Amino acid sequence: MRKIDYKDIKIIPASLADYPAMQNLGRFYVYDMSEYLGHEDGWEMPEDGLFECIDFKKYWERDNTFPFLIRYKNELAGFAIVDKKGSEPLIDFNMAQFFILRKFKHQGVGRYVAHQLFDRFEGIWEVMVLPGNTGAYQFWEKTVGSYDKDYHAYDRKVPHFDNEMRNIFKLSSAIKEADKL
Repeated sequence: MRKIDYKDIKIIPASLADYPAMQNLGRFYVYDMSEYLGHEDGWEMPEDGLFECIDFKKYWERDNTFPFLIRYKNELAGFAIVDKKGSEPLIDFNMAQFFILRKFKHQGVGRYVAHQLFDRFEGIWEVMVLPGNTGAYQFWEKTVGSYDKDYHAYDRKVPHFDNEMRNIFKLSSAIKEADKL
């Protein structure tokens, strides 16, 4: 395994011109989730052999959504989408979508990117995980826990997901006093 140099990780605001690349990465995002959710209805492999992802274009068409491409050096390494659509009105920011390519996993890239985004958007955050997606749950439990020791984890039905259950991590991000100096 190579050593990741964090200064070579770039979190770049994505423009509509980046939409096709993000949509293509979405196929790999769904493929990775199928490891945990593939036994459930709706997660079957399509007959054409191409996983489908939700259409990400909505993240450029709505207010208060912030799509990002993640690069390591000059290579695409994933994406993140932040929005303001939490499970309750008091949530400032939500990690709507988050994906790191498998070749960059288990090297701290995802944790670094998540922490950078938490710092960029100060406030009360939620990260919602589909029940059964144990890989994502374990990642977010470690990532959120290393960022905010006072985070809360709970399950809740979420109205804008047709009252489907989500595992939720709630945390607070704030500029640290040392960073203000």
